[in-house]
Amino acid sequence: MDQLQVGIAGCVVFLALTLWRVPIAYAMTIVGIGGLLLVYPVEAAFKFLTTGLFSYTSNFTLAALPLFILMGSLAFFANLGRDAYDAAKAWFGRVPGGLAVATVYSSAIFGACSGSSLSTVAVFSKIAVPEMKRAGYSTRLATGVVASAGCLDALIPPSILLVFYGVLTETSIGQLLVAGVMPGILYAVIMATAISLYAWLRPGAAPRVATVDTSWTTRIQTARKLWAPAVLFLLVLGSIYAGWATPDEAAAVGVVGTLVVVFLRKEFDWQTAKRAAVESAQVSAMIFLLLGAGSIFSTFRSTTGVVSTVTSAVTSLDLPFWALMLAIVLLYLFLGAFLDAISMMVLTMPLVAPLIVDADASLVWFGVIVTMMMAIGAITPPLGLNCFVMKGALGDQAELRDIFQGALPFVGLMLFTVGILIAFPEISLWLPELMRSR
Repeated sequence: MDQLQVGIAGCVVFLALTLWRVPIAYAMTIVGIGGLLLVYPVEAAFKFLTTGLFSYTSNFTLAALPLFILMGSLAFFANLGRDAYDAAKAWFGRVPGGLAVATVYSSAIFGACSGSSLSTVAVFSKIAVPEMKRAGYSTRLATGVVASAGCLDALIPPSILLVFYGVLTETSIGQLLVAGVMPGILYAVIMATAISLYAWLRPGAAPRVATVDTSWTTRIQTARKLWAPAVLFLLVLGSIYAGWATPDEAAAVGVVGTLVVVFLRKEFDWQTAKRAAVESAQVSAMIFLLLGAGSIFSTFRSTTGVVSTVTSAVTSLDLPFWALMLAIVLLYLFLGAFLDAISMMVLTMPLVAPLIVDADASLVWFGVIVTMMMAIGAITPPLGLNCFVMKGALGDQAELRDIFQGALPFVGLMLFTVGILIAFPEISLWLPELMRSR
């Protein structure tokens, strides 16, 4: 067999291993090492495994990943979600679907401290869902709102997915984080507007709550409690935007700032610190394992010519840009039903990113699109990690089927948002361009 045939056979074996439920990282490692041993001498293949793999995973830019993960874990224990929800409820509690709208905006606020949608879903499953159900909201609406609002964390910095995408595509992480701000706000507004319209048309599904205190006194008092998320957001994103810190440095500042917040709120103890550190280390280890395995598998696909062959074949079709983007969106919709976000990025970026470059499109803008598609995968069955996390947090209070069905309408809203971002890339690129012009 020539190298291309080895590459194609390796991809088939990889698919078979994943269908056989072999973990993605192990499947990529097995196929990558086996394929490299077939096309290169043993010494050359293992030289990459010892030197290339180390240099790839020891990239200093990757330091931002565990730091942002730790920042999110500390924010979880600081109980910032409750303050965000109380403030949003005071401001939006009387609009149609007020509690659900408050959940959307409080998730966005909490997203400024946590880059993980799973943490946000876990927090608001216990804060917002019980209150909405007591107010007479349908279970599907209450759970669907929380599962979908958690996706805002994928866009609003500090976003772990945007950092990971930046590492894989060698795109400016600072510009990617800044690029997520406006799309995150756009999705939150679209989602909140749709909820209010639905509640207005079907008041039985989301009754108005007359007992919510929306006085200006309460609004001001609750808004004052948002100083911690505001300060953390400014420390991280403000320092990057102003050019005072790199993303790695800003992540370190964010961790220190969150530690101070936890201490000032008297939520700090050594057990909390230990739990946050252990959970962050576990998530970071999983990501680095996937990253290392992905580098082996990516090298195998590149050296055997699979990547160049696929890129050339797609380019030769001379597809209009809208058709290319439609194909990519459909690809991620399909993969999102079976793979988690990190695995999808590791598998597809070596193939998809060159197509975007050939189309003279911005990789920063495309990073926002990809992240939105990853977020959709978090609420679509059968994988839908956000929905499974919510089921674990709620226990017998909600059925998994109801959670998935409640989240399904929001998939349409997210695809609508993706369509807007594709049609108007300036929404994503406005802040990064201002950042570059400074």
